[in-house]
Amino acid sequence: MKRMMTLLLMVLTMLTATAQGDPYNKRAVGSMYKDLAMKDMDDKEVTLSQWVGHGQYVLVDFWASWCGPCRQEMPNVVSNYEKYHSKGFEIVGVSFDVKKEAWVNAVKQMNMTWPQMSDLKGWKCAASPLYGIRAIPSSILFDPKGKIVAIDLRDQALGEKLKEIFGE
Repeated sequence: MKRMMTLLLMVLTMLTATAQGDPYNKRAVGSMYKDLAMKDMDDKEVTLSQWVGHGQYVLVDFWASWCGPCRQEMPNVVSNYEKYHSKGFEIVGVSFDVKKEAWVNAVKQMNMTWPQMSDLKGWKCAASPLYGIRAIPSSILFDPKGKIVAIDLRDQALGEKLKEIFGE
């Protein structure tokens, strides 16, 4: 019985910590953004803080040109960007690519007209440990002040969340 109570207490502690923004969960809803510096497709250094926390909703989309599920999801992301960008929605793509040419070509092929950044280090990129990205596609939606409001919005969930925020 004592073991069961100890286990129950541990589980409740973990759930409470997660709900309150557990420091080990780097993408906890309610947490503020952490700045990230990488280069854009023109080799100019850019930071996430150029877009996040400046009065609009920003989706940071973690992806790569070689990622089949990322490419499959991209028409949905493009469609939502076209629908909500003029209402205050921005996307920043963070590529987990290692080859610049593949990254740039994929951005053009898939009509990704929003800002892009990458350090071309694949899974060793700065974004992976900073935001705890262990699989792609992945995304984080930040509110106008830079607070995380949702994570991993895919398929219909992205459009539903944006509709909730912006209406139709």
